Amino acid sequence: MKTPRSLYNNEMICAISIYSVLKHLKTISVSKALLIFPLVSHKGTLDFLKNKNTKIRSLEEFIIKKPDYFSNYNDRYYSFLVLSMNSLILLSEMGLIRIDESQISIVTDEKFDINNNIMGERAYNFFNVSSKLADILKSDDKNLYLQLRVQL
Repeated sequence: MKTPRSLYNNEMICAISIYSVLKHLKTISVSKALLIFPLVSHKGTLDFLKNKNTKIRSLEEFIIKKPDYFSNYNDRYYSFLVLSMNSLILLSEMGLIRIDESQISIVTDEKFDINNNIMGERAYNFFNVSSKLADILKSDDKNLYLQLRVQL
């Protein structure tokens, strides 16, 4: 029997986090999309990005300001890899995104409305930090993986 805690990170909550960032970027590589949920699912990272006074221009700046948030990023990345892939498939099957030659593009902005009343506070928090996360992810894929120390 699944406990409520085991349902805390699921395909839909991950899909919301990816889709929220994609709404800002319009297109993103699959490799960048896989970096999103391991970032926002970390409570410290989410709380830091939620702060209205937080200004982050790059991942490098973020890592310098909060290095302890990234000490186990590689483990989080691999822990959420299957979940992230399933979420991309879910978004594709829902007709919200198109995946073509390792590039993900948003199909429309109008189909999927994210608000606190429908999605809940956690999903809404992901949506609120998505613009800051989109700015961080504008860097080159290889550079992001290198800075996050993801072991491939």
